[in-house]
Amino acid sequence: MQRILLGAVALVAAASVPAQELTGYAGALRVNASHQRTFTGAVSFTNPVNDHLALSLSYLNEGHPTDHHRDGVAAQVWLRTGYNQPGWTFGAGAGQYYYFDTTELHSDGPTKYTNDHGWAGIYSVQATYHYPDSRWYNQVQINRIAPSGKDATTSLVFGVGYQFNGVKGDKLHKEDAATDEAITVMAGQGITNSLDSERARIAAIEYRRAVGRYVDWTVTAINEGNTPQSKRNGVATQLWLIRSLSQTVEIGMGAGFYFNAKVPEAEGQRSHKAGLVSIGGRYHLTRRVVAEATWNRVVSDYHRDADLFLAGLGYSF
Repeated sequence: MQRILLGAVALVAAASVPAQELTGYAGALRVNASHQRTFTGAVSFTNPVNDHLALSLSYLNEGHPTDHHRDGVAAQVWLRTGYNQPGWTFGAGAGQYYYFDTTELHSDGPTKYTNDHGWAGIYSVQATYHYPDSRWYNQVQINRIAPSGKDATTSLVFGVGYQFNGVKGDKLHKEDAATDEAITVMAGQGITNSLDSERARIAAIEYRRAVGRYVDWTVTAINEGNTPQSKRNGVATQLWLIRSLSQTVEIGMGAGFYFNAKVPEAEGQRSHKAGLVSIGGRYHLTRRVVAEATWNRVVSDYHRDADLFLAGLGYSF
C-alpha cells in the first residue's frame, strides 16, 4: 500500500491541469473502540488530473484522545462528480496515511511514553460547494483512518478552500528557474513529542536548489536548542515536491535524512540518524529575496520525535 503514497506523489508532480486547490479543515473526531471524542484539523493540497480524477497530499492532526497524540501525512486518489463548476460536487478518496503517535505507557519505570510510527489506510467522502464567479469553496468531509492493530478513527471536518489558477504549477514560469538556488536563515520553536511537549528555541540555515521542474533539493544545518529533551543538532538533506500556486507563491512537501552530531538525552541506545518530513511555503518578495516558513517533523528511533517550526528570509541567486 505504500506504493499508493509514492505513486500519488509522483502523479501530483506530473499532473498538467493548471488549477490547484488548498483547503484548511477543522472538526470533530471519534475513536471508534473507546467512543472518545476530540478535535481534529487538517490542511490539504489537491491537484485535479481531469474533470473526475484528482490527487491530494494532506497533513492531519487527530487531536488528543486519552493516551494518544496522533498526526501524520496522507496521499489519496479521488474520484469526483465534477470539477470547477458552480454548485455542489461530490467525491470519494482512498490512500495511505503515515502517522506519528505519542503514546502514554502508564509505566512504573523511567520510560513514560513512546513515539509510535506506522502506515494506515485512509478513506474519505466529501461534498464541495463552489460559489459562482469565485475561487472560494466550502467543503464537508468524512475521514476514516484504520491502522492495523491500532485505534481506528472517524472524523467529520468542515473546510474552506481556495482555487489557484493561472500558472502551470512548475518552476518554468519563473525567470532563471532552472538554476534557482537560495540560502535561507531561519529561526523558530521546537516542540518535543512527549507527554509534556517541552519547547526550545531553534535555528537553521538552508541551502536550496531546483533540480527539476517540480523538485527541489535542500541541505539544512539545524540546531534544536539546549534543553535536555531537545539537545540535538546536525545536517539534513531532503528532496521536495514543489508546486507554484502563483507567480510568487510556492508550497511543497519534503522528506529525507537527518544526520545528528549531537543527540538529546534518552534511555537506551541513541541513534545519530533520523528522518525528517517537512511541509513548507515560500513567497518571492523580490527576484532575489524569498520568505520561507516550514513545519518539520523529526522521526527518531529512540522516542525523541520533535516538531520544528521555522521561518526566515533567504537570498536567491
